[in-house]
Amino acid sequence: MKNKQIKSFSTIKSLNKDSWDRCNSEGNIFLSYNFLNLLEESNSISKKTGWQPIYFGLFENNQLLVCCACFIKTHSQGEYVFDHSWANAYSSLGLKYYPKVLIASPFSPVSGIRILVNPSSNLENKDILIKEIIKYCKENNFSGLHINFFDKKELLFFKNHNFLIRLGEQFHFINQSYESFDDFLRSLSYKKRKSIINERKSIVDRNIKIKVFQNETIDKSICKKMYQFYLSTIEKKWSYNYLTEDFFFMLPNYLKENVVIIAALENDEIIAAALNFVSKNTLYGRYWGAEKHIPNLHFEVCFYKAIEYAISKKFKKVEAGAQGLHKVKRGYLPIYTYSAHMLFDKRLSVAVANFLEEEGKLVDKDINLIKEKLSPYKH
Repeated sequence: MKNKQIKSFSTIKSLNKDSWDRCNSEGNIFLSYNFLNLLEESNSISKKTGWQPIYFGLFENNQLLVCCACFIKTHSQGEYVFDHSWANAYSSLGLKYYPKVLIASPFSPVSGIRILVNPSSNLENKDILIKEIIKYCKENNFSGLHINFFDKKELLFFKNHNFLIRLGEQFHFINQSYESFDDFLRSLSYKKRKSIINERKSIVDRNIKIKVFQNETIDKSICKKMYQFYLSTIEKKWSYNYLTEDFFFMLPNYLKENVVIIAALENDEIIAAALNFVSKNTLYGRYWGAEKHIPNLHFEVCFYKAIEYAISKKFKKVEAGAQGLHKVKRGYLPIYTYSAHMLFDKRLSVAVANFLEEEGKLVDKDINLIKEKLSPYKH
């Protein structure tokens, strides 16, 4: 540790943007300096919202070698890895599950590297930082440390540091070098291909137009509309509006080049839209909403147009958010997701370890079954 220092910060603005993004070498938009700064500036993450940020960094001669975005959580909302039963188990023993510490990208069930390493650094520094974060959690009496949606490349790393590993599943569209949407359709079985054609035709028959907003066409008016759709979906699902109105209004200032809004227009009026983010070779579908229910409109805006757009840009994949078996017959196949958990009460840790082992077997079985029996692709 000679000449090395570990520091923590309560705001991303205390760190140098170029240094942080250099560590985020894979270009994950959801852990980029601008995305985290936008969440802070819009008051979407704060102590008040139960997402209190604390950024750890390992420095050598003032150079940032390794860093990590952590959050002190007073609830489990907005995480997409469900641990409410664990919190109940803690409570039944007279223990407090909250606050806990979470390493993740807020409100984003998107996999990626979680311990960010400067390309000029070495993996030993990654070990040093995670050990320091574990120490911090224990010294401050947090119930545990959790890492959600980490990249599979970090699996062995977290196992080696005695984290419990949890498997999950999502549904992604993988672009097999398709030349067009029609080319993609030809890869499907006849029944699934016909179903998609009919669903898309139903939208055309209603004279609904689909428009893509990006770059200079992303302005405050479309962002305001997107926020209204976001709220409408939240209300329908009895969920929480994690993102503030300011988040949407400030989007063009922070992430304009990474935002793609796919909108549906009826009589030249926007009646539905989906907010997507672009990060390297992937399109990420995040939020959707509509003024009224129109059969198949959700599939057209969120799935089919997203695939069409990704193919046109030669992106490798589309990630359409968490869960959703209905995505399978529309070209999205199951993939594994990973999270890591360290609970500091040994009794609960043993119980959770047993639970995760059984849950993992079910995830394995489900993914294999879907691929073998439900895949829409020709065999």
